[in-house]
Amino acid sequence: MRRLLLITVFIFNAQLLLAQNNLFPRLGGQRAGTSSFSFLKIDIGARAHGMSGAYTAIADDASSLFWNPAGAARSPEKMNTMIDQSRWIADFQLSAFAGIWKIGQVHYIGLSALALYAPPTEITTEYRPGGTGEYFNYGDILLGLTYAIRMTDRFSFGITSKLVEEQLAELKMRNVLIDLGTYYRTGYKDLRFAVSLLNFGAPARPEGYFVVDDTTQTEYEAFAPPTIFRLSVAHEWLQSERHELTTAIQLNHPVDNAENISVGLEYGLGQLLYLRAGNSFADEVRSWSVGLGVKWAGFSFDYSYADMADLNRSDHLSLGWTF
Repeated sequence: MRRLLLITVFIFNAQLLLAQNNLFPRLGGQRAGTSSFSFLKIDIGARAHGMSGAYTAIADDASSLFWNPAGAARSPEKMNTMIDQSRWIADFQLSAFAGIWKIGQVHYIGLSALALYAPPTEITTEYRPGGTGEYFNYGDILLGLTYAIRMTDRFSFGITSKLVEEQLAELKMRNVLIDLGTYYRTGYKDLRFAVSLLNFGAPARPEGYFVVDDTTQTEYEAFAPPTIFRLSVAHEWLQSERHELTTAIQLNHPVDNAENISVGLEYGLGQLLYLRAGNSFADEVRSWSVGLGVKWAGFSFDYSYADMADLNRSDHLSLGWTF
């Protein structure tokens, strides 16, 4: 079993090298607005959000299912769950759930779900800009299944298969996407590396046709999913019963936007109170973020706030439970 998984990881890394022309086109170029399922780019979990998303090499809780599926195998508990609620831009609301279950000594199964929704919006037309009295709905959903394995005490691997669906009025689009991730501890103190490839899959288009004229119907154009490649490094500079200090730096390469770098830090006091901060460089929308968390008796409470420039702000509230 482990030999088969090692071969799978080797093939995955080889495919990354062979596909580098697609994963890294025009380094630093602007490609905004060229992908579908944009809701998949939203940070999930207040802990990660408070560190500006510099979380791929830190992820070891239930929220790792949205960041690096290999992080599920770093969870020390038999069960790890999280509920996340976010007040997003333009009155959007986001709700997410993640749960990890340990099976045997080195195997882990994860379930994840996400919903992004907005209040019904009134339809306007050229002749009735104030509204027609009719409304339409917009919503996105995600359902994911994760398998992760701790192959050695230093290396873990994970894969997620997820069904995603987006609906705007009567238009509906769905797809099946894959997340892949690796997690490696170097053995030098607590330095670790992580790599993830998220939202990998075929292009998708809305169901049905649109009418060009009275006699012609045409399929909607297909767009690729928002695949993103992340490379992250994290390290604990302080680690004692009284004080903890973790920092992380992460390279983000989305296929539909410019490359950017995120940095984040987390300071823990007495294994009870945690303060977080982060910053995203070369990100036109998000810059800095802050957050705090409390852990006690297997329960965790986390809150985060991020500045979104012209889009105002976003905040997350997460509740976790482990045993």
